[in-house]
Amino acid sequence: MSAPVPFNDREGGQRLRARLTALRFVGEFTAEEADVRKLRLIATTHGAEHASDHIRLTLLVDDGGVVRDARYRTLAVGAQLAAYDVMAETCLGRTLAACATITPAEVDDVLRDDPAVPVLPPGEASERPYYVLIKAAERLGGAPTPAAPATAGRAAELHWDQVGLFEKVRRIEGVLDQHVRAALASDGGGIDLVDLKGNDLHVQYHGACGSCSSSIGGTLNFIQDALNHHLGTTLAIKVTPTGGEGGHESLMPL
Repeated sequence: MSAPVPFNDREGGQRLRARLTALRFVGEFTAEEADVRKLRLIATTHGAEHASDHIRLTLLVDDGGVVRDARYRTLAVGAQLAAYDVMAETCLGRTLAACATITPAEVDDVLRDDPAVPVLPPGEASERPYYVLIKAAERLGGAPTPAAPATAGRAAELHWDQVGLFEKVRRIEGVLDQHVRAALASDGGGIDLVDLKGNDLHVQYHGACGSCSSSIGGTLNFIQDALNHHLGTTLAIKVTPTGGEGGHESLMPL
């Protein structure tokens, strides 16, 4: 039996090639389009603005919370780009709560020619749901957040130093969503995670925050204090410039 072909040599797979030559969901919906179609617009992003895996997802949702159309914009290429396209398609006809259970592993299965050979790079065909979809479900308002896997429940009971990167990111995102992002959004800004190396948390501001001098002063201290207070950590926030000069690419799960 032949050994599996390395993922970076499989760009010519038939299913992957077919998807890349006929991407179906690239684009972005506007509030005006949502009004014309009498649907609700849900927009969310994940990943640092100039990172290769950054995604902006816009969904049109009916009164029952069912996704009727989806569009995305991303800098991703190759298998990751195809995966985002399949992810968007998989959302159609599902409630947002159900969409928030879609995983990269599920999408990877759709793109495989050989069931035994994954398309996404090692470590990216995760069983964890796409975080950008979890965010979308939470933003619907009143939509139940999908139940976390049992392993996630056990992880929540562990000390910070006992959990892996995904659980640490989940906790950080939770604090940012509950205690930080609303305040930044009120001033027309936002914050994305870029990288976590030891106790150094690399972030990137966007919107008004990206050009605000307070992003390296009071606002930075506020965010750092909020994280360390709620997580019991000693994280030090490092700001990556919007242009990406900081040399860090997003390692955060989607």
